[in-house]
Amino acid sequence: MMEKEKVSRRQFLRNTAIGAVGVAAAGFLGGCSSDAGSTNPGAAVYKPGTYTGTAKGMGQVTVTMTFSETAITDVKVDCANETAEIGGAAANGLQEALMAAQSAEIDGVSGATMTSDAVKEAAASCINQALGIAVEAAQPADIDNPFPSCEDLSAVNAATNSGEVAFVSAPITDFVRTVNVDVLVCGQGPAGMASALACAEKGLKVTAVEKGKNPTWRSATMGAFNDRIHKKFGVTFDMKQWLDDAMINCSYRGSQEIYQQYINTCDEAVNWFLDKLALKDEEYFLTFNAGDFRDFDAAYDELSLSRSWNTSINIPIPAPEIIAVMQQRIADAGVEVLFNTPVVQLVREGGKVTGAVVKTEQGYVKYQTAKGVVLATGGYEFNPVKLNACCRPRDLALSGWMNGTKTNTGDGHEMAKAVGAMEDEYPHPLMLDPQQLMPFLRVNKSGKRFTAEYEAYNHLSNAIQSQPGAYDYYIVDANCPAIVDKIWTPSSGCYAPKEVWIAAATSDKALVANTLEELAGKMGVDVDAFAATIKRWNAMCEAGEDTDFHFPGKMMHKIDTAPFYATKEMAEALCTAGGLQITPRSEVMATDGQAIPGLYAIGNVSGSMFSGTYPHNQNCLSHSRCVTFGYNVAKTLAAR
Repeated sequence: MMEKEKVSRRQFLRNTAIGAVGVAAAGFLGGCSSDAGSTNPGAAVYKPGTYTGTAKGMGQVTVTMTFSETAITDVKVDCANETAEIGGAAANGLQEALMAAQSAEIDGVSGATMTSDAVKEAAASCINQALGIAVEAAQPADIDNPFPSCEDLSAVNAATNSGEVAFVSAPITDFVRTVNVDVLVCGQGPAGMASALACAEKGLKVTAVEKGKNPTWRSATMGAFNDRIHKKFGVTFDMKQWLDDAMINCSYRGSQEIYQQYINTCDEAVNWFLDKLALKDEEYFLTFNAGDFRDFDAAYDELSLSRSWNTSINIPIPAPEIIAVMQQRIADAGVEVLFNTPVVQLVREGGKVTGAVVKTEQGYVKYQTAKGVVLATGGYEFNPVKLNACCRPRDLALSGWMNGTKTNTGDGHEMAKAVGAMEDEYPHPLMLDPQQLMPFLRVNKSGKRFTAEYEAYNHLSNAIQSQPGAYDYYIVDANCPAIVDKIWTPSSGCYAPKEVWIAAATSDKALVANTLEELAGKMGVDVDAFAATIKRWNAMCEAGEDTDFHFPGKMMHKIDTAPFYATKEMAEALCTAGGLQITPRSEVMATDGQAIPGLYAIGNVSGSMFSGTYPHNQNCLSHSRCVTFGYNVAKTLAAR
């Protein structure tokens, strides 16, 4: 005899609640008349009283119902948060329908599908309450992180910010209209903008939809190799070395074909992008020579233990201006761009993605695509359930997120998985930085050094996170300006002037003391271990060689002059960097390893490149791959 599967109490209650909502919504428990199926029409059904239910339409919809023992006696529908002329106007009709039906199963109002569905859901909640059926509030699924940590890091888990997930798992069949286009581009970040514009320039009919109210662009930098700006400064690269570094950074779990495609096409795409900005070439600098190192033209910073490549271009206008220029180019090319319009579901017919469903104020709209759907929906920084399911606890031990794009909830990832797509293997990497970008001396909570501080930001972040408590302290003394002079290089000093880093290291957040012993006490670290660490560091400074962790000798600086400063830091994250596995043509791959016809992914929703860590030493690879593969996918779609 087979043993029965054990079900937790929480799962039992959740299953019961889901079932009850379904029954109520179907109308089987909606009234007590004989034609509702009751065997005893006069029997008490409800617990008399007034109950309130809410649900999400375009905004929050509230339904209040009053019950006698045998009937619904009053209904009030509040759609004040809906679009006034659509959902708001439907409130009275829906209210009358609920009262007449004595049930949540009513016909929706044409043109107000989202509001109608929300009213029915809220009404079902009221009915369940009157029936005495306790329904748990919707909440994230209980997920034990599958990547256990050696210590409890829940107190510093930054998977706390929550955005609204747009993906709808249940099949949608009720549409206010169907629109035919060649290409639907989902998202208006760097990848989506590049794709929409490039597709339109190929003569394709394009609609671009964006979940948020604005397009997004993170920073005014762009990576490339043999583009015209690098040629201007005479920088040349050994592409075999760069590719070897890329494969080592992803532990050979990324696709070398995709990296080779990036190398082969990046410069053409970046030159195309620069053409769109229409700025003079003489206005551009490389990131490494934009500050105090105007003559720096080496391929990489040789002092860094991992080659820090001189691939980043500084764009001489801020990100909002880049957005404005690109949006104007997109409009001029004839692309229809719709904001506050999330894509919620893909349409797959006969094994092929033939379109997608988007949510509008009027209801669901189906887009039929002759060429394909391009997912450019970003990462999932604001989906705590997915973060905890897909990322290491130590990677989520963060001071916070630098990316405020609250619409990034992994919608593209989940929609594609629903039609059979394959994600990168878990755990997914994050794009990490230390809170302090300068290579100051670091110690952990035991008062000991733990890494070569002059490393790529992701490597330094990983080292910090691997310490007990996932934090460290960076140390300076009264000679902080002289320290910054010693550690000032093209790749360490390219993001802000010296004054910024000096101010950060000696700010009000720093612990200050006149002796190392006093400082150790304030830090809560072992006094003897900390004193020994500084003593050894100073001795190695005098010798001009770090024999422990190989910090560059010419950058070494003593810590020997009071007052002494220690600032606690953690890693912080910009975005997630794991996504849907793709081919070099950006086709999304199914779990059987074959491309899903009609579906493409670019930008941070795409994968197949990073594993374990995002490679900051391959500078501005992320922005560049967004533009490159956005540009490339237009060629693929135009040729279909």
